Amino acid sequence: MLKLIVSDFDGTLLPYGESRVSDGVVKRIATALERGIKVAVSSGRTYGELERELPAFKDEIYFICCDGAYCVKGGKAVYQRKIEKPDLEFFFGKSREGISFLLHGAFENYAVGRLPAEAAAFGAKSVSSLEDIDEKIFKITSYGTEVKLPPTSGLRTHWDGGEHKMAQFVNRFADKGVALSDLQTRLMLTKFETACIGDSGNDLAMVRGSKYSFAVSSRCQELVQAVTNTVSSAEEAFDILLS
Repeated sequence: MLKLIVSDFDGTLLPYGESRVSDGVVKRIATALERGIKVAVSSGRTYGELERELPAFKDEIYFICCDGAYCVKGGKAVYQRKIEKPDLEFFFGKSREGISFLLHGAFENYAVGRLPAEAAAFGAKSVSSLEDIDEKIFKITSYGTEVKLPPTSGLRTHWDGGEHKMAQFVNRFADKGVALSDLQTRLMLTKFETACIGDSGNDLAMVRGSKYSFAVSSRCQELVQAVTNTVSSAEEAFDILLS
């Protein structure tokens, strides 16, 4: 029996190019909840961003944020893998070498240095030191020169950015798959009671933790090969699961 649906957000619940979640997605999430199925949204975004995108469900669903580093239910953290102070200090040291970066907390984004124009969408608060930040940090996005992590780092490179000259870093133990496993344990569920919906490579670890899995579009062939179904939209995946 299906008891948990976990979906990626950007490119999945919110198609690229769209500015808001459709009424169809909202209706399907509500239907799942009415049937007693737990719902979680798993995203690279902060909790503050996701809560604003899905206000009708802020107390009803699980928000797995910052690519699996932070999970929230009803405004309370249920799981977290923060970035530790030595790793944050390492990046602030890099800022003196001309590297700019974003720090992603639970609620806000913080900018260090001169960020490229495309980073403006994060609406980040400019800071110059750790003392300017009063919340835990769960992800870092760097811009410009390649950042080589020291051997003792507690971070892993979540995304190397390719030609975009950017990269993202999270706690070395954080990813969407680990966060899903923790949630399943808390809810006393197995992969055989779980469905996952995603659209890109960072959803691979997540979909492997479910019996029912969906790739929205064939954009990421590695994901397509790992899932049980390929669909054109999150709505289609929900319709299959709720039929």
